[in-house]
Amino acid sequence: GRVKGGADEMLKELEADVVKVERELEEEEERKKKEEKEVEEEEESEMKRAEQQAREMLLEDEQRLKEAAEKRNEKKLALEKKMETQMAVQVGGFGGNDDSEALDMSGIDVSMLSPAAAAMQTPSRVEPIPVKLLPDVKLEVLKEGWLMKQSKKLKKWQKRYFVLDQVALYYCRNPTSVPDGFFAIRRCQFHYSEKTCCFDVITPSRVFRMQTPSVEQLREWALCYKKAMGQREFPYFHVEQTTRLDLSRELLLGVMSTGLRMVKLGLYDPGYEEEIAFFKFDEIYSWEASDLETFEFRVATERTPYVFKTMYATDIEQKLEARFSTWREWRFYQASKTEGGAPGSATASVTSTRSQASATRTPSGK
Repeated sequence: GRVKGGADEMLKELEADVVKVERELEEEEERKKKEEKEVEEEEESEMKRAEQQAREMLLEDEQRLKEAAEKRNEKKLALEKKMETQMAVQVGGFGGNDDSEALDMSGIDVSMLSPAAAAMQTPSRVEPIPVKLLPDVKLEVLKEGWLMKQSKKLKKWQKRYFVLDQVALYYCRNPTSVPDGFFAIRRCQFHYSEKTCCFDVITPSRVFRMQTPSVEQLREWALCYKKAMGQREFPYFHVEQTTRLDLSRELLLGVMSTGLRMVKLGLYDPGYEEEIAFFKFDEIYSWEASDLETFEFRVATERTPYVFKTMYATDIEQKLEARFSTWREWRFYQASKTEGGAPGSATASVTSTRSQASATRTPSGK
Protein backbone atom coordinates (compact mmCIF):
# COMPACT_ATOMS: atom_id res chain seq x y z
CA GLY A 1 0.00 0.00 0.00
CA ARG A 2 2.88 2.36 0.77
CA VAL A 3 4.41 1.63 -2.67
CA LYS A 4 1.13 2.35 -4.38
CA GLY A 5 0.70 5.60 -2.45
CA GLY A 6 4.25 6.74 -3.41
CA ALA A 7 3.61 5.93 -7.04
CA ASP A 8 0.41 7.99 -6.98
CA GLU A 9 2.25 10.96 -5.52
CA MET A 10 4.99 10.72 -8.17
CA LEU A 11 2.34 10.53 -10.88
CA LYS A 12 0.63 13.62 -9.55
CA GLU A 13 3.94 15.48 -9.47
CA LEU A 14 4.69 14.47 -13.07
CA GLU A 15 1.22 15.60 -14.14
CA ALA A 16 1.76 18.93 -12.39
CA ASP A 17 5.15 19.33 -14.13
CA VAL A 18 3.57 18.49 -17.50
CA VAL A 19 0.81 21.05 -16.94
CA LYS A 20 3.40 23.64 -15.92
CA VAL A 21 5.53 22.97 -19.02
CA GLU A 22 2.48 23.10 -21.27
CA ARG A 23 1.45 26.41 -19.71
CA GLU A 24 4.96 27.84 -20.26
CA LEU A 25 4.93 26.68 -23.89
CA GLU A 26 1.55 28.30 -24.43
CA GLU A 27 2.76 31.54 -22.87
CA GLU A 28 5.91 31.46 -25.03
CA GLU A 29 3.83 30.84 -28.15
CA GLU A 30 1.46 33.67 -27.27
CA ARG A 31 4.41 35.98 -26.69
CA LYS A 32 5.91 35.09 -30.09
CA LYS A 33 2.54 35.61 -31.80
CA LYS A 34 2.21 38.98 -30.09
CA GLU A 35 5.70 40.05 -31.24
CA GLU A 36 5.00 38.88 -34.79
CA LYS A 37 1.70 40.75 -34.78
CA GLU A 38 3.44 43.93 -33.58
CA VAL A 39 6.07 43.61 -36.34
CA GLU A 40 3.36 43.04 -38.97
CA GLU A 41 1.38 46.03 -37.72
CA GLU A 42 4.51 48.19 -37.79
CA GLU A 43 5.39 47.10 -41.34
CA GLU A 44 1.80 47.60 -42.45
CA SER A 45 1.74 51.11 -40.98
CA GLU A 46 5.07 51.91 -42.68
CA MET A 47 3.72 50.62 -46.00
CA LYS A 48 0.53 52.68 -45.66
CA ARG A 49 2.58 55.76 -44.80
CA ALA A 50 4.85 55.14 -47.80
CA GLU A 51 1.86 54.66 -50.12
CA GLN A 52 0.34 57.89 -48.84
CA GLN A 53 3.61 59.70 -49.53
CA ALA A 54 3.71 58.19 -53.02
CA ARG A 55 0.20 59.45 -53.73
CA GLU A 56 1.15 62.91 -52.48
CA MET A 57 4.24 62.90 -54.72
CA LEU A 58 2.08 61.92 -57.70
CA LEU A 59 -0.28 64.82 -57.03
CA GLU A 60 2.68 67.18 -56.66
CA ASP A 61 4.12 66.04 -59.99
CA GLU A 62 0.77 66.54 -61.72
CA GLN A 63 0.47 70.02 -60.22
CA ARG A 64 4.03 70.81 -61.25
CA LEU A 65 3.39 69.75 -64.86
CA LYS A 66 0.20 71.79 -64.93
CA GLU A 67 1.95 74.89 -63.61
CA ALA A 68 4.84 74.43 -66.07
CA ALA A 69 2.39 74.20 -68.99
CA GLU A 70 0.61 77.35 -67.83
CA LYS A 71 3.91 79.22 -67.52
CA ARG A 72 4.98 78.17 -71.01
CA ASN A 73 1.66 79.32 -72.45
CA GLU A 74 1.96 82.65 -70.63
CA LYS A 75 5.51 83.05 -71.89
CA LYS A 76 4.46 82.27 -75.45
CA LEU A 77 1.54 84.73 -75.33
CA ALA A 78 3.72 87.44 -73.81
CA LEU A 79 6.35 86.93 -76.52
CA GLU A 80 3.74 87.12 -79.28
CA LYS A 81 2.25 90.26 -77.77
CA LYS A 82 5.68 91.84 -77.47
CA MET A 83 6.50 91.07 -81.10
CA GLU A 84 3.20 92.61 -82.22
CA THR A 85 3.34 95.78 -80.13
CA GLN A 86 7.06 96.65 -80.00
CA MET A 87 7.94 96.45 -83.67
CA ALA A 88 9.79 99.59 -84.80
CA VAL A 89 11.33 100.72 -88.09
CA GLN A 90 15.11 101.07 -88.22
CA VAL A 91 17.51 101.93 -91.00
CA GLY A 92 17.87 98.88 -93.24
CA GLY A 93 15.13 96.72 -91.71
CA PHE A 94 12.38 96.21 -89.15
CA GLY A 95 12.40 95.42 -85.44
CA GLY A 96 14.68 96.09 -82.52
CA ASN A 97 16.81 92.94 -82.78
CA ASP A 98 20.30 93.52 -81.37
CA ASP A 99 21.44 90.26 -82.95
CA SER A 100 20.78 91.37 -86.55
CA GLU A 101 23.63 91.87 -88.99
CA ALA A 102 25.55 95.13 -88.50
CA LEU A 103 25.12 97.61 -91.35
CA ASP A 104 27.93 99.56 -93.02
CA MET A 105 27.05 103.24 -92.31
CA SER A 106 30.36 104.68 -93.49
CA GLY A 107 28.79 106.30 -96.56
CA ILE A 108 25.75 107.79 -94.81
CA ASP A 109 25.64 111.21 -93.18
CA VAL A 110 24.89 110.59 -89.49
CA SER A 111 23.35 114.08 -89.15
CA MET A 112 20.50 113.03 -91.48
CA LEU A 113 19.43 110.23 -89.13
CA SER A 114 17.15 110.48 -86.12
CA PRO A 115 18.88 111.02 -82.73
CA ALA A 116 18.17 107.43 -81.73
CA ALA A 117 19.54 105.98 -84.99
CA ALA A 118 22.56 108.33 -84.87
CA ALA A 119 23.34 107.20 -81.31
CA MET A 120 23.22 103.57 -82.45
CA GLN A 121 25.70 104.21 -85.30
CA THR A 122 28.14 106.43 -83.36
CA PRO A 123 31.26 104.47 -82.34
CA SER A 124 31.74 104.29 -78.60
CA ARG A 125 34.30 102.61 -76.43
CA VAL A 126 32.74 100.51 -73.65
CA GLU A 127 34.91 98.61 -71.25
CA PRO A 128 33.93 94.90 -71.33
CA ILE A 129 32.65 93.26 -68.17
CA PRO A 130 34.79 90.25 -67.19
CA VAL A 131 32.93 86.97 -67.68
CA LYS A 132 34.19 83.52 -66.63
CA LEU A 133 32.77 80.09 -67.35
CA LEU A 134 32.29 77.89 -64.32
CA PRO A 135 34.05 74.48 -64.42
CA ASP A 136 31.85 71.52 -65.32
CA VAL A 137 30.92 69.09 -62.56
CA LYS A 138 32.06 65.52 -63.16
CA LEU A 139 29.83 62.48 -63.01
CA GLU A 140 31.01 59.99 -60.40
CA VAL A 141 29.86 56.87 -58.57
CA LEU A 142 28.97 57.60 -54.95
CA LYS A 143 28.20 54.03 -53.83
CA GLU A 144 27.89 50.56 -55.40
CA GLY A 145 27.47 46.97 -54.25
CA TRP A 146 25.21 43.92 -53.98
CA LEU A 147 21.78 44.30 -52.33
CA MET A 148 18.60 42.27 -52.02
CA LYS A 149 15.62 43.72 -53.88
CA GLN A 150 12.04 42.71 -53.10
CA SER A 151 9.92 41.73 -56.11
CA LYS A 152 6.63 43.46 -56.84
CA LYS A 153 4.07 40.62 -56.92
CA LEU A 154 5.49 37.66 -55.01
CA LYS A 155 7.53 39.77 -52.56
CA LYS A 156 10.55 37.52 -53.06
CA TRP A 157 14.09 38.75 -52.42
CA GLN A 158 16.32 38.93 -55.50
CA LYS A 159 20.04 39.65 -55.52
CA ARG A 160 20.90 42.70 -57.65
CA TYR A 161 23.92 44.97 -58.15
CA PHE A 162 23.21 48.62 -57.34
CA VAL A 163 25.09 51.75 -58.42
CA LEU A 164 24.36 55.24 -57.04
CA ASP A 165 25.54 58.43 -58.71
CA GLN A 166 24.34 62.05 -58.65
CA VAL A 167 21.54 61.32 -61.13
CA ALA A 168 19.90 58.02 -60.17
CA LEU A 169 20.12 54.69 -58.35
CA TYR A 170 20.58 51.92 -60.95
CA TYR A 171 20.27 48.15 -60.50
CA CYS A 172 21.21 45.20 -62.73
CA ARG A 173 21.95 41.47 -62.57
CA ASN A 174 25.75 41.78 -62.53
CA PRO A 175 28.34 44.60 -62.31
CA THR A 176 29.10 44.60 -66.07
CA SER A 177 25.58 44.50 -67.55
CA VAL A 178 23.30 47.33 -68.63
CA PRO A 179 20.96 48.45 -65.80
CA ASP A 180 17.56 46.75 -65.64
CA GLY A 181 16.01 49.82 -64.02
CA PHE A 182 16.71 53.02 -62.13
CA PHE A 183 15.26 55.45 -59.60
CA ALA A 184 15.58 59.16 -60.36
CA ILE A 185 17.15 60.79 -57.30
CA ARG A 186 15.20 64.05 -57.50
CA ARG A 187 11.83 62.35 -58.08
CA CYS A 188 11.95 59.84 -55.21
CA GLN A 189 11.96 59.77 -51.43
CA PHE A 190 14.29 57.65 -49.30
CA HIS A 191 13.39 55.99 -45.97
CA TYR A 192 15.35 53.35 -44.06
CA SER A 193 14.97 51.22 -40.94
CA GLU A 194 17.96 49.90 -38.99
CA LYS A 195 15.71 47.30 -37.33
CA THR A 196 15.21 45.40 -40.58
CA CYS A 197 18.36 46.65 -42.46
CA CYS A 198 16.02 47.78 -45.26
CA PHE A 199 15.53 51.05 -47.11
CA ASP A 200 12.57 52.10 -49.27
CA VAL A 201 12.74 54.20 -52.43
CA ILE A 202 9.32 55.82 -52.85
CA THR A 203 8.33 56.75 -56.41
CA PRO A 204 5.03 58.31 -57.53
CA SER A 205 3.82 54.89 -58.72
CA ARG A 206 5.38 52.31 -56.37
CA VAL A 207 7.42 51.66 -53.24
CA PHE A 208 10.65 49.68 -53.79
CA ARG A 209 12.31 47.89 -50.86
CA MET A 210 15.98 46.88 -50.68
CA GLN A 211 17.91 45.10 -47.93
CA THR A 212 21.58 45.57 -47.02
CA PRO A 213 23.90 42.94 -45.48
CA SER A 214 24.47 45.00 -42.31
CA VAL A 215 23.43 48.14 -40.47
CA GLU A 216 26.77 49.79 -41.33
CA GLN A 217 26.12 49.26 -45.05
CA LEU A 218 22.62 50.67 -44.61
CA ARG A 219 23.99 53.84 -43.02
CA GLU A 220 26.53 54.25 -45.83
CA TRP A 221 23.81 53.94 -48.49
CA ALA A 222 21.63 56.44 -46.63
CA LEU A 223 24.51 58.92 -46.30
CA CYS A 224 25.42 58.66 -50.01
CA TYR A 225 21.78 59.02 -51.07
CA LYS A 226 21.48 62.13 -48.92
CA LYS A 227 24.62 63.52 -50.57
CA ALA A 228 23.13 62.90 -54.04
CA MET A 229 19.87 64.55 -53.00
CA GLY A 230 21.78 67.66 -51.92
CA GLN A 231 23.20 68.29 -55.41
CA ARG A 232 20.11 69.98 -56.83
CA GLU A 233 22.01 71.95 -59.48
CA PHE A 234 23.71 68.92 -61.01
CA PRO A 235 23.98 69.36 -64.83
CA TYR A 236 23.28 65.73 -65.85
CA PHE A 237 19.78 64.40 -66.51
CA HIS A 238 18.49 60.92 -67.31
CA VAL A 239 16.87 60.78 -70.78
CA GLU A 240 15.48 58.13 -73.13
CA GLN A 241 16.33 58.80 -76.76
CA THR A 242 13.68 57.86 -79.33
CA THR A 243 15.10 58.71 -82.77
CA ARG A 244 18.65 57.35 -83.03
CA LEU A 245 18.98 53.63 -83.64
CA ASP A 246 22.77 53.79 -83.44
CA LEU A 247 22.73 55.13 -79.86
CA SER A 248 21.84 53.56 -76.55
CA ARG A 249 18.24 54.01 -75.55
CA GLU A 250 19.03 55.10 -71.99
CA LEU A 251 21.44 58.04 -71.81
CA LEU A 252 22.62 60.82 -69.54
CA LEU A 253 22.37 64.30 -71.06
CA GLY A 254 24.68 66.87 -69.53
CA VAL A 255 24.16 70.63 -69.93
CA MET A 256 27.76 71.80 -69.82
CA SER A 257 29.20 75.31 -69.80
CA THR A 258 30.01 75.20 -73.52
CA GLY A 259 27.43 72.77 -74.94
CA LEU A 260 25.50 69.51 -74.56
CA ARG A 261 27.13 66.24 -73.66
CA MET A 262 25.73 62.71 -74.03
CA VAL A 263 27.07 59.94 -71.78
CA LYS A 264 26.27 56.26 -72.23
CA LEU A 265 24.18 54.85 -69.42
CA GLY A 266 26.01 51.84 -68.02
CA LEU A 267 27.98 50.74 -65.02
CA TYR A 268 31.15 52.75 -65.27
CA ASP A 269 34.24 52.99 -63.09
CA PRO A 270 34.39 55.86 -60.58
CA GLY A 271 35.75 58.96 -62.26
CA TYR A 272 35.31 57.54 -65.78
CA GLU A 273 32.62 58.81 -68.13
CA GLU A 274 31.90 57.00 -71.40
CA GLU A 275 31.14 59.97 -73.64
CA ILE A 276 29.11 59.39 -76.81
CA ALA A 277 29.04 62.89 -78.27
CA PHE A 278 29.60 66.52 -77.33
CA PHE A 279 27.91 69.37 -79.23
CA LYS A 280 29.10 72.92 -78.65
CA PHE A 281 26.71 75.86 -78.64
CA ASP A 282 28.22 76.89 -82.01
CA GLU A 283 26.77 73.69 -83.53
CA ILE A 284 23.32 73.73 -81.86
CA TYR A 285 20.81 76.01 -83.56
CA SER A 286 17.51 75.10 -81.85
CA TRP A 287 16.04 73.35 -78.83
CA GLU A 288 12.59 72.97 -77.34
CA ALA A 289 10.74 71.26 -74.47
CA SER A 290 7.17 70.14 -75.19
CA ASP A 291 4.20 69.50 -72.89
CA LEU A 292 4.53 65.73 -73.49
CA GLU A 293 7.76 65.62 -71.44
CA THR A 294 9.99 65.47 -74.51
CA PHE A 295 13.11 67.52 -75.22
CA GLU A 296 14.75 67.89 -78.61
CA PHE A 297 17.62 69.84 -80.15
CA ARG A 298 19.04 70.19 -83.64
CA VAL A 299 22.63 70.31 -84.81
CA ALA A 300 23.75 72.21 -87.89
CA THR A 301 25.69 69.23 -89.31
CA GLU A 302 22.81 66.70 -89.04
CA ARG A 303 19.34 66.66 -90.56
CA THR A 304 17.61 64.46 -87.97
CA PRO A 305 16.97 66.06 -84.56
CA TYR A 306 17.86 64.45 -81.26
CA VAL A 307 14.58 63.71 -79.45
CA PHE A 308 14.50 62.55 -75.82
CA LYS A 309 11.64 61.42 -73.62
CA THR A 310 12.31 62.60 -70.08
CA MET A 311 10.55 63.95 -67.03
CA TYR A 312 13.24 66.66 -66.85
CA ALA A 313 12.36 68.35 -70.17
CA THR A 314 11.52 71.71 -68.58
CA ASP A 315 14.54 71.58 -66.24
CA ILE A 316 16.88 70.85 -69.17
CA GLU A 317 15.43 73.75 -71.17
CA GLN A 318 15.81 76.22 -68.30
CA LYS A 319 19.36 75.14 -67.51
CA LEU A 320 20.28 75.23 -71.20
CA GLU A 321 18.91 78.78 -71.55
CA ALA A 322 20.98 79.91 -68.55
CA ARG A 323 24.18 78.17 -69.69
CA PHE A 324 23.76 79.50 -73.25
CA SER A 325 23.32 83.09 -72.01
CA THR A 326 26.46 82.84 -69.88
CA TRP A 327 28.40 81.29 -72.76
CA ARG A 328 27.26 84.04 -75.15
CA GLU A 329 28.34 86.78 -72.72
CA TRP A 330 31.68 85.01 -72.38
CA ARG A 331 32.06 84.98 -76.17
CA PHE A 332 31.28 88.71 -76.34
CA TYR A 333 33.86 89.38 -73.66
CA GLN A 334 36.54 87.32 -75.44
CA ALA A 335 35.81 89.10 -78.73
CA SER A 336 35.98 92.54 -77.09
CA LYS A 337 39.36 91.72 -75.54
CA THR A 338 40.90 90.55 -78.83
CA GLU A 339 39.57 93.52 -80.82
CA GLY A 340 40.16 96.24 -78.21
CA GLY A 341 42.71 98.29 -80.19
CA ALA A 342 40.96 100.82 -82.43
CA PRO A 343 38.04 103.00 -81.26
CA GLY A 344 34.74 101.35 -81.97
CA SER A 345 36.40 98.06 -82.93
CA ALA A 346 35.22 96.33 -79.77
CA THR A 347 31.63 97.30 -80.45
CA ALA A 348 31.85 96.10 -84.03
CA SER A 349 33.46 92.82 -82.97
CA VAL A 350 30.82 92.19 -80.32
CA THR A 351 28.09 92.92 -82.85
CA SER A 352 29.64 90.48 -85.34
CA THR A 353 30.09 87.80 -82.67
CA ARG A 354 26.57 88.37 -81.43
CA SER A 355 25.27 87.90 -84.97
CA GLN A 356 27.22 84.64 -85.32
CA ALA A 357 25.99 83.36 -81.96
CA SER A 358 22.43 84.27 -82.85
CA ALA A 359 22.70 82.13 -85.94
CA THR A 360 23.38 79.15 -83.70
CA ARG A 361 20.35 79.82 -81.52
CA THR A 362 16.97 79.99 -83.27
CA PRO A 363 14.65 77.90 -81.09
CA SER A 364 11.68 76.42 -82.86
CA GLY A 365 8.43 77.57 -81.41
CA LYS A 366 10.02 80.28 -79.25
